Amino acid sequence: ANARHHLVDPVAVTSSDTMAARMPGEIPGMSYGENLVFTAKFETEQLKLAQRLCWDRCSDTLRGTEALPTGLNAGDQLPDPTRRCLDMCFSKFCDTAVVVSQESEAWNAEQIRAMNQQSLATKAAIGTIATGLMVGLGAYLFRGGDD
Repeated sequence: ANARHHLVDPVAVTSSDTMAARMPGEIPGMSYGENLVFTAKFETEQLKLAQRLCWDRCSDTLRGTEALPTGLNAGDQLPDPTRRCLDMCFSKFCDTAVVVSQESEAWNAEQIRAMNQQSLATKAAIGTIATGLMVGLGAYLFRGGDD
């Protein structure tokens, strides 16, 4: 059970390029502290998920092994096939998380752009109608009469 917590190198998880690509950006309406706490929780949950998925996927390589190693250096004592499986699994998990994050950001940016265009079109239509009403009202009020 203890070996399960030491399978993934935390340094590899927190490398700046990987984390920057999959961290949720600043969230509007959140203070700096709230955003920091949210980001830390997000990263922790991502790490837990990666460890659980990769452990489930690679634990079958431990069949026939005497006993699981425990302690701080347990990851260094795992059989080579298990270590390779975990390394590849975690790498693929991080790569996939980066791609999903980038696609999600692109989709969100497209939705925001579409909403801004729709908002601009609505404002332009309202402006055109308001101008037409003002011109009509002005023409009605200042029409030349035979007084």
